[in-house]
Amino acid sequence: VDCAGTERRKDSMFHSKERQQEGAEINASLHALKECIRYFTKENRVPSHAYRASSLTKILAEAFIRGAAAKLAVVCTVSPCATDTEHTLATMRMGMALGGRGNEKEEKQMVLDLMAKKERVRHPKQWDPEQVFEWLDALQGGKFCDVADAIPRNFTGQMLVRLSEARCVQLCSGSERRGRQLFDAIHQEMQRAEV
Repeated sequence: VDCAGTERRKDSMFHSKERQQEGAEINASLHALKECIRYFTKENRVPSHAYRASSLTKILAEAFIRGAAAKLAVVCTVSPCATDTEHTLATMRMGMALGGRGNEKEEKQMVLDLMAKKERVRHPKQWDPEQVFEWLDALQGGKFCDVADAIPRNFTGQMLVRLSEARCVQLCSGSERRGRQLFDAIHQEMQRAEV
């Protein structure tokens, strides 16, 4: 049995009255067929009122009465076009329901979930004093441990990012080269967090 396709109101509003009536009959037949198959899969039998609901199910009544001896094959035609995604999904759901397998949970997955998640680096201005001291101790293999000793114990990341190059030189015992390296390292860390 070729059931054609269900016609949606927005797709058929420019059709002739006869064409709209035909679409309504197709939809009613498909609904009756789904109801018969739903009864059959749940109760292994179809009550007579269900298959008398449309001409299509009346023709198929013998198959519903025979029960397990009857065979059902569902072929769905779908479109690869992105604009028809909604219709394609509806067709596939209909095919699953007609095949007696419409109770499965539909799983949706966002494209962003499929992309590799990049671990976000916390911006230095959000560091607590402990993180500031850990970073200074680890920076360039412990080269700036003396800076950690020169700053107060409550020195936060917000204070760290506000250090000028001149203040970095002061913290590095007046060494301009080391002060510039510290200043650059702080700003590199900030840029890494902003990417």
